[in-house]
Amino acid sequence: MQVLTTMRRRIPALAVLLLLLVTGIATMLPLHTAEPRPASAATGDFSAARALARLDGIAKVPHPAGSAAQADVRKYLVGELRKLGLRPESRTRVVPSHDDSPALLGSVANIHTTIPGKESTGRVLLVAHYDSVPIAPGAADDGSGVATILELARVLKAGPQHRNDIELLFTDGEEQGLLGAKAFAEAEAGTHRAADPERTVVVNLESRGPSGPAVMFQMAGTGLTPAVRASGALTTSFSAAFYDHLPNDTDLTALGEAGMRGINFAFMDGSGHYHTGHDSIDRLDAASVQDMGEAALGAVRQLGGADLAESGSDATYFSLFGTVVSYPAWLNLPLAAAAALGVALLLWCGRRRGLSPGGAGRAAATFPLTLIGAAAIGLAGWWVLSLVRPDFVLGEGSVYHLGRYAWGEVLLLLVLLVAWYRWARRTASPLDIVVGVLGWFALLAVVCAVLLPGGAYLFTWPALIGLAVVAVALRLTPADSPWRAVAAAVTAVPAVPLLLPVVLLLLPALGLTRTAAPLLLAALLTAVLLSLLEPLPARRKITAGMLAVAVAGAGTLVVGTALDDYSADEPRPVSLGYALETDTGKATWVSSGDTSQPAVGKLLTGEPAHYDDRIPDLGGEALANGPAKAVPLDAPRTENTSTTEADGVRTIRVRIKAPAGAHTLAVHAGTHAHQILDATVEGAELTGGPQDPQDDWGWSFSYAAPPTDGLDLVIRTRGKGPLPLRVVSTAAGLPDGVGAPALTADQSWASWPSVAGQTFVVRTFRL
Repeated sequence: MQVLTTMRRRIPALAVLLLLLVTGIATMLPLHTAEPRPASAATGDFSAARALARLDGIAKVPHPAGSAAQADVRKYLVGELRKLGLRPESRTRVVPSHDDSPALLGSVANIHTTIPGKESTGRVLLVAHYDSVPIAPGAADDGSGVATILELARVLKAGPQHRNDIELLFTDGEEQGLLGAKAFAEAEAGTHRAADPERTVVVNLESRGPSGPAVMFQMAGTGLTPAVRASGALTTSFSAAFYDHLPNDTDLTALGEAGMRGINFAFMDGSGHYHTGHDSIDRLDAASVQDMGEAALGAVRQLGGADLAESGSDATYFSLFGTVVSYPAWLNLPLAAAAALGVALLLWCGRRRGLSPGGAGRAAATFPLTLIGAAAIGLAGWWVLSLVRPDFVLGEGSVYHLGRYAWGEVLLLLVLLVAWYRWARRTASPLDIVVGVLGWFALLAVVCAVLLPGGAYLFTWPALIGLAVVAVALRLTPADSPWRAVAAAVTAVPAVPLLLPVVLLLLPALGLTRTAAPLLLAALLTAVLLSLLEPLPARRKITAGMLAVAVAGAGTLVVGTALDDYSADEPRPVSLGYALETDTGKATWVSSGDTSQPAVGKLLTGEPAHYDDRIPDLGGEALANGPAKAVPLDAPRTENTSTTEADGVRTIRVRIKAPAGAHTLAVHAGTHAHQILDATVEGAELTGGPQDPQDDWGWSFSYAAPPTDGLDLVIRTRGKGPLPLRVVSTAAGLPDGVGAPALTADQSWASWPSVAGQTFVVRTFRL
């Protein structure tokens, strides 16, 4: 009879669990990618097959800015656009990126064309970058975006003319500092159209891996939620707010700084392939390309018919069961304040109906320990994994099987939360505990409304709806009713569709190094589910269950780490670079990894060392190293040097030539005894820097895609004696004849721009 009674008491809880499962499944459906359409699809439909058919001309080999392969891609794109009846233009421009330190410049050639509108109120700018990193073919990043735009151009040309101009922009030099986007913004600055940049809406296409659903992860400017809704892509204003605090950029960053509005689409799964030699056509998921194409097409069609003169106001927005919910951002703080006030009112009024303010307060006071524990699990998990598997460090936590490690950490987090719940239940009811947790939701809502407004909704709505559920339960049920525990679990229903997608999006975006962030959200979500354990099993049973879950979590991490092997489809990252110092004739192997690396490790016989002085481009972290065979290599050289002096200021003019094949040329000026007043490189102006006796190379710039005929450099300096210039050229690949190891099929160079598969040639001039 007692067993039957217990089962009856659990039926409502099981019903709530079923409701939560259905909610979770409905929440995750938008995470599934679209079915790729064949080449035979209707003319007005986007076809991933048609888009992918173009990749042979775009992403078959690495094609960094300035390379011969990049010129071939440019020629191909211009030809394809002309076949569509468009009139593309390609213009080369030298652009400095003043935001970087050291200064970054480059010679870039963007491709731009227009599909005219009927009565344009502005323009829609479809953007993708057509350069790759020096060691990768770039099929996903960003060949997928380029191919998608070509297919979109075909669809748009085949359909009715839109109200607004739709422009296509393929940028160059994105990987080396958003140079193409900055060049476009500079070139447009003097035109009549750019006088009101708010009438330009950018739709930027990116990728951080070869698979996954299309996500609209960043909105720059206002009034664009209708376009996002039309795209059907998964989105959240939290990601845009969070992204602004990360050291990541896309072309939309540069265009947004020029005053243009825009939205950023990307797919992010499989980040272990990002910026590596296996970002190849055969690994690119056609379903992800289809998802991206349909999302971009929906957004462009909406924007193509909208009045782009209307910019609207800031909004909070998020995906919910296949649609996008949005409301004015100014509501964030009042709603968050209402949630905080609701907690106080509930505690005050609920006392008469069995709610214990003391119990709720104790639960709230101790709950931060679980959040600290969640962060500790994420940070400690990465620390241990990085020690056990140093190969994971080379990918900066972007491992191939992220899910197994995330599951292991979630199971450990669950044990921590259950332990806290058991302790809290000694002096509080399930409803008291939930109110304590909802108090934290309300507090986080207020904090986010002030500091991270786009993310406030994650905590505001679970708090408001959860408090309403608790208020109803207090009014309709007696103090000893088992339905109160059920009501406590119901408060999780609004949290699931809001928090779960964000947790699942953060994991691939942040990788193993930052799992603490999604674990914190997971802790909040799980905490309001814990009343499903009611009635609590016997102490021994629940302790045994916790031990079993802890063993399962730890076992998942241990077994996953032990069995996580490499293959030709998922190669092991290795790091090795070759540095030749022509002044001394010394050659050195350098690596971001350690001696455990296959084939590479045996070359690293020296103690880790810093190279800030000898090879400034390798400054920062201590690198593993070893002696290498010195062979004659083309080195940077100077021509047409001249010097004039007036009033103690020397003006040095020189042309510096990079070796053939170099993708970057860096120039470092000695500031130990000199002050650099200013400089120009290929006509672009750079600011100077003070004399610094503590820094031998205190002023520098890096030039992407150096022209074959050299860079014209003019430096104005003040100081005694010749000015030392240390010039470093960087090229992809390792030299022949130096004993470089041949990588096997299950190995690849680590993600660029680490010291992997690159050659550095250093030469010092005194002018």
